[in-house]
Amino acid sequence: MMRVTASKVGLLEHCQYFATPEAVWSDTASAAADRGTRFHRAIALYINGVPGLPLSVEDDIREEFRHAKKWVDDLRAAYPDAELHAEQAFAWNPETDEADIIPAAERDYQAGHGRLCGTADLVVVFPAGMKNVLVYDWKTGSGEGAGPQLRTLSLMAARAWKTETATGAALEVTGAGVKEVAHEHHDAFALAGIAGGLSDLLAFIPGAEPRPGTHCGELYCPARATCPEVNKAHVALVPEQALVRKFSTEVESPEHAVWMMDRIRLVEAACKAIKDAIKAKVPEGGWLLDDGSKLIESTRDMPRFDKNKALALLKQLGATQAQIDSLTYVWKESAGLKIVGGPAAAKPKRTRTKAA
Repeated sequence: MMRVTASKVGLLEHCQYFATPEAVWSDTASAAADRGTRFHRAIALYINGVPGLPLSVEDDIREEFRHAKKWVDDLRAAYPDAELHAEQAFAWNPETDEADIIPAAERDYQAGHGRLCGTADLVVVFPAGMKNVLVYDWKTGSGEGAGPQLRTLSLMAARAWKTETATGAALEVTGAGVKEVAHEHHDAFALAGIAGGLSDLLAFIPGAEPRPGTHCGELYCPARATCPEVNKAHVALVPEQALVRKFSTEVESPEHAVWMMDRIRLVEAACKAIKDAIKAKVPEGGWLLDDGSKLIESTRDMPRFDKNKALALLKQLGATQAQIDSLTYVWKESAGLKIVGGPAAAKPKRTRTKAA
């Protein structure tokens, strides 16, 4: 079974080690991930026509579900002849550039038989004669970085339904509404380019070495807590045990600074994964310790300013568009250190052969 899936193609663009057979994945969970899973399950059940919704939706996702439900209803009204497929799984063959639909209610990627698999939260399929397919992915967090996943799912859907083009987008859903981001339309040439790029990335997996960086934490690498580079970084944190370079406030060179930045980010990602694993183990009500104290997961209320409601109120009070635009200003703040430019990584050359 191929370990990488469409949701991890973005990570695959930075590092292929996590997809190798020797990489050890850690099962971690968090309250945010659980909340997102429950939202995805609820809206998929609604799309598939399961009775009893939204009354059975949990309170903490009710507002998001209400907005998503209205968005789906509007979509159905806009495309009354289209078919809506929720939680649709695919399996794509990089050798033949063909994809099959995995006909399972759950994401049974074993049915992919070693091909690249992925699941689209929502696919809109039009009647025969219309050569486009719409692919959507719900995001209870930011969807701005969903491009690699959406491009992969768009390719899979286009190949599975044999359409010439595909359109993908992420749907950011919050208590304020649904916002479409990362919208991309792909013609036949773009889809062929996506297929070639995926084939090249998958060819990098055998024998890949870890490449630490910001992607370890930002893209939730499943091997970040067990990656060999983490152990090396832990050793390097103790100066007397550092064999070649060490962590220090004394920066020896630009290369030394970059080396330390990569290891710091990797250790931070590993620590977050460990913290998530601890949170997943703490039972409801807390963990009683031998000294009588208790380990609990605390929560706090975080007030949020709703920009959309504020703009609606301004317009209701008579503000002109020019007055509203004048409220926008730009400021600069540090976004952290990063590497730009430099030599491009070599890509393997492959010849795709059509299966007989």
